[in-house]
Amino acid sequence: MKLIAIALACIALSLVVVACTETAPPTNTGAPAAAASPTKPADEFAAARTNYQKNCEGCHGETGEGGTVKIDNKQIKVPSIKSDHAMKHTDEQLSKIITNGEEQMPAFKDKLKPEEIAEMVKFVRKNFQGK
Repeated sequence: MKLIAIALACIALSLVVVACTETAPPTNTGAPAAAASPTKPADEFAAARTNYQKNCEGCHGETGEGGTVKIDNKQIKVPSIKSDHAMKHTDEQLSKIITNGEEQMPAFKDKLKPEEIAEMVKFVRKNFQGK
């Protein structure tokens, strides 16, 4: 009888040891979601796109082609930001034009922060000039 009790105790102890050392399978069987980068939004140009729509699209157009636009009862010829001339400007030159204005283009130094202007230049380069 003692032998049976010892055998049952050993079996019970073995089951407990095996159960405690076995790792449980994960309960979440769904595919892991890609973590969003905390420093970059899904659309890295979201703010610049919004600023373009608000401040630039009225003259340069949705596609950046420019053209003839009526502002304050005056017809003005707005250059394309896709033109060779615009593409030859350096980033610094474009920033200066956006900041201080040029010819009939108004200055945006009072409407946009320097970092917003820098993002606008990147946005124009990428989305309109393919750079």
